[in-house]
Amino acid sequence: MAEYQPPEQGRRGQLVDAATILVLLFATLFVTTFLVQDTASGGDAAAAERPVAEMPVNPTEREQYQALIDSGTTDLATVNAAIDAHTDREDKYAINVWALLGTAALLAIYLAFVYRTSFREYREVIEERFGPSEREPTS
Repeated sequence: MAEYQPPEQGRRGQLVDAATILVLLFATLFVTTFLVQDTASGGDAAAAERPVAEMPVNPTEREQYQALIDSGTTDLATVNAAIDAHTDREDKYAINVWALLGTAALLAIYLAFVYRTSFREYREVIEERFGPSEREPTS
């Protein structure tokens, strides 16, 4: 029996694979950043004008925020943005059931595809390494 020689991927194939992964990674990061920036830019202009005394926080937090503003560590607009970002709202954590079910279905389809493809490739590697199976093929 001849010594097993596994197939090798050339430099061009490695570069194409690496470039594809990098493009997908940067596209994902760009789209995520763009969407987050787009949703965050819809701020309330009135909230930036709200003084510390009118903020919906407890007195201790008001004192701390005022001390930060007085020391120049932060400004009033930043404090208002932080408070607005952490204030509970009805629409803050809304979950669309159809989007959730669609995501779960898409994930299940993808995992089934990966499983079938991996199993097929595994059988090909075993057949290439040890020769064809003596029993009947199952698929």
